[in-house]
Amino acid sequence: MDSLKGHCLYGSVQYEIKGRPQLSFLCQCRQCQRITGCGHSAEFAVPDEITSITGELKCYDMTSDNGNTISSEFCSNCGNPVLKRSSGYPGLLFFHAATLENPALFKPQKVFWASSSQPWDFVDPKLEIKQNA
Repeated sequence: MDSLKGHCLYGSVQYEIKGRPQLSFLCQCRQCQRITGCGHSAEFAVPDEITSITGELKCYDMTSDNGNTISSEFCSNCGNPVLKRSSGYPGLLFFHAATLENPALFKPQKVFWASSSQPWDFVDPKLEIKQNA
């Protein structure tokens, strides 16, 4: 995975990452559940300086359970969530794995905010579990 490409549902927003993710994870916080409409989000983190993004993203800011400001960015045309930014991790972009051209490349390493998990959302028990991020 030396280069990753992805896009929103209709391709209005596209991105290319020249490098490898620093972290791949599942997040079970309530905000991610609401954004994705399921029990968790699947995301990977990359430095913003190795990423190029084309297309118009809109943003919704929210406060995470640990007090960080999270900016959820989505396509202005189709509404597809594409990425997040966190005030707690400046310089990193957190892309939704489902937006990858080849989402099979995504391999989660950890589960964050497991304390907010839903009883019907089963994740691989081999992943490192963090109750809070």
